[in-house]
Amino acid sequence: MSDPFTQAMELLLGDRPGREEIEEAGRLFERASAEGNSEASERCAMFEAFGMARPQSWTRALDMLALAASQGSRCAQDQLLLFNDNEVDPNPVEETDWVSLRAGIDIDARMQPGEKVALSEVPRVRTIKRFATAPECRFLIGLASERLVPATVFSDADGEQTHHQARDNSYLVMRIGEMNVLTEVIRHRISVATKLPVPLFEPSQLLHYAVGERFKPHHDFLDPANEAYRDTLSRFGQRIATFLIYLNDAYSGGETSFPAIGLNFRAETGDALFFANVTREGAPDPRTLHAGRPPLSGEKWVFSQWIRDRFPAA
Repeated sequence: MSDPFTQAMELLLGDRPGREEIEEAGRLFERASAEGNSEASERCAMFEAFGMARPQSWTRALDMLALAASQGSRCAQDQLLLFNDNEVDPNPVEETDWVSLRAGIDIDARMQPGEKVALSEVPRVRTIKRFATAPECRFLIGLASERLVPATVFSDADGEQTHHQARDNSYLVMRIGEMNVLTEVIRHRISVATKLPVPLFEPSQLLHYAVGERFKPHHDFLDPANEAYRDTLSRFGQRIATFLIYLNDAYSGGETSFPAIGLNFRAETGDALFFANVTREGAPDPRTLHAGRPPLSGEKWVFSQWIRDRFPAA
């Protein structure tokens, strides 16, 4: 039989684990953590940050992260160092007192998003400069760099996820097994910026575009007139907003374009773009037609967050 940590990860990385599987994974992580498994302690920290089968608690999340760091988890160490100073790439030192470092962290300060600047009122498009720091962006890229798969879209025919020639980039969908405390802090930062609660968020995605890869003009909302979307709209609601964080800028081309309003957006590392996919009355807004243009050189990385209008959103 596999060890408790491996059993827990198998439960989490299954196809849409239910509440029972998540609760059992939590118990297995706690058991493995008590046995000194640093990866399990880091996973326990994520459960506390997410509020997974328990009340959400940043205090407990940071305490577990400090334990994981003390047990030798490099991922936990990197997260704590970024929470302590997110302007510096994490470089753990062997003799670091992780409990003392954790005690000095102001987690609320890491959730402040900066000032929004309007790029368009109809449709509503906003940007936030330096929403994430360069070291945070590099950490996020590192989560996905060896785990990418071809990206999918909703099929207009049956409402299922499918591969389509309109989108040929790759991505990592960040489900429970791929998340950590830092990604949850980023999501809460988005929540503060958008004034929309995290439970409305779909699983976050890390997107990668190689030279020539693109996402052709499309809408992020789901057409309520299409019968194929009736089930997902009734269960999860409409995609009312899109939030993008540009994780690098060492590429040419690669703009996010809005052809209906003549807007082409080119970000610097850490900049965010936020747009409403619906009107103020809640109707799908066709003017939000947008495209991810292909990089002409280099590679492009983006953190993508779709936001629904009802619970649950995952």
